[in-house]
Amino acid sequence: MPARYTSPMSRYRNQFEITTLIIHCAATPNGKWFNAEDIDQWHGERNFTRGNKFLKNQQPRLKHIGYHFVIGLKGGVEVGRSLTETGAHARGYNKVSLGTCLIGTDKFTEDQWLALKQHVEALKNKFPGLKVIGHRQVNTHKTCPGFDVQTWLANGMNPLQNQLIEYKHD
Repeated sequence: MPARYTSPMSRYRNQFEITTLIIHCAATPNGKWFNAEDIDQWHGERNFTRGNKFLKNQQPRLKHIGYHFVIGLKGGVEVGRSLTETGAHARGYNKVSLGTCLIGTDKFTEDQWLALKQHVEALKNKFPGLKVIGHRQVNTHKTCPGFDVQTWLANGMNPLQNQLIEYKHD
């Protein structure tokens, strides 16, 4: 069995250290409901750990999640880690980045796309000069987030038609 990646315990960082937003996908079936608690469980199985000092103040039920934000099928944005807590989502970039994860793999609901656009705009307002990239731009072995972030940005943060999926209630 291959060795599992063990993330270092989360550390405090000053918000002024944040330079990059890295967009991820959950690699779940497109259109199937999952949330931050599911991701927390999966990250726990991979030995991700959050520091106790952060658990007291930010999402104490999420003991393992590596992302700062999760965008669900209906466009809700769940908070995972606080902005001042280093992430566990992109090895080598966690100290200076925020991680946002879309539920799905390569097709997302209209609500998710709109929420992502508003989320990116809000973070760019909070962090002027914020660089927005996809996970695969820092790890060439990944296809995550299932779309080219630079193309999406150049298209006015609008998805291509083949990147949309309709949300169907179970």
